[in-house]
Amino acid sequence: MILSFGWTRQFLPPQGTKDTTRRVWKPRALASWQRAWDNDPQKLHTAVDKCLAYGGQRIGHIQLIERPYQEQLSQMPESDLIREGGMSSTVDEFIDRYFKGDGTQLVTVVRFKFFEDTTHD
Repeated sequence: MILSFGWTRQFLPPQGTKDTTRRVWKPRALASWQRAWDNDPQKLHTAVDKCLAYGGQRIGHIQLIERPYQEQLSQMPESDLIREGGMSSTVDEFIDRYFKGDGTQLVTVVRFKFFEDTTHD
């Protein structure tokens, strides 16, 4: 499985604190990531800087640290601001900046450990 960090690469370790991402995914994508967790929680997944079809490159790997789940954006805990990389100082600012101010959206929450690729394919 592949996860792109095009907008948030600079917030990933070792420079940043990002170990959580929220995505607007169709149920099928959520189900695929949940199956990946169910089948092998220790598996490494490819992290890219943008979609490979558009010239993206692998930047490392992620390992899920909990089963992906859905959450309404307005229910995002303040403590996740740091886990999201510290990109915003409040949940409302985060929602405004990255989700067009729509806190009613149902998003998939993916928690992971990032392993930087130092070889670059």
